[in-house]
Amino acid sequence: MQAKGPLRVPFDLGKPLGYAPRIAKGITPTITIVSPSDGATLPGRTFEIRGTFTGPINTGVSINGSPARTFGTQWVATPIRPPAGPFVINAVATAYDGIMANVSRSVTVGNTVPLIELLTKQPGNIAPAVIGFTLRFGGVVTGNVQIDFNGDSVNEYDGPPTGILSSYNYAMPGVYTARAQATVDNLSVTSEAHLVIVDVIAQRERACAVYGELRSALVANNLEASLRAFTTHQQEALRPFFTALGNNRPVFATRLGTIANGLIGLDSAKLRTLRIEAALPVLYPLEIAAGEDGVWRVISF
Repeated sequence: MQAKGPLRVPFDLGKPLGYAPRIAKGITPTITIVSPSDGATLPGRTFEIRGTFTGPINTGVSINGSPARTFGTQWVATPIRPPAGPFVINAVATAYDGIMANVSRSVTVGNTVPLIELLTKQPGNIAPAVIGFTLRFGGVVTGNVQIDFNGDSVNEYDGPPTGILSSYNYAMPGVYTARAQATVDNLSVTSEAHLVIVDVIAQRERACAVYGELRSALVANNLEASLRAFTTHQQEALRPFFTALGNNRPVFATRLGTIANGLIGLDSAKLRTLRIEAALPVLYPLEIAAGEDGVWRVISF
């Protein structure tokens, strides 16, 4: 099986867990949109959407069909740039077993160029992380520019536009609000950017939980539950193989090995599983990534 794309924002997986958390089934997730508000009129160009959700481990969030970044109970959508006019935001939370919750909001997108735009060069990373920024102006700036990179209401930069800091170090996991303020064309304007800085332990638990579900389903000789660990496309591609295994599915589970090491990122993990063959340790690749619904599933093994 072939991997689909490179690992984004790789980070060392850390020491072995020694266990894989179980994914609870039959729990309906919840989801809300915090920003923008319903009926809001937004400037043109890119804008962010964010909110909250609840659900078992490996619950994914998608916004208009694209996975969002999540941490704890918060989510931040990848910045979008829809055309001017009415626009409907559809947010969906999907649990690993397919149970969903959704919410929508209607906004109006303008066609004016924002006077100020604070943009991140990465959607986030694993803590600790240095994130780069770009600040764009749609007019003439007068006076100093103030930037609060971590949302604590203390400006890390207060100076002329020519000396703006291009990056900031986020030491701890969290969802951060970076805010830039300036006077542009004699108007006081503000721009925000939200970053998701995740914890490597939470990320590897999510990846290990998916692999644990695959092995548990095979041990239980449950065909459909085994296929659920894979993406929709691969479920149908692998169905003949797992069907042909029949009652040997539990035996196949013992041959999958255990996760030994790997790299992990915001939305995917490249791992290596270890098993003993002829008294020798053998490593096999395993790749797990978020799908369009934000749920992590196996894409290569």
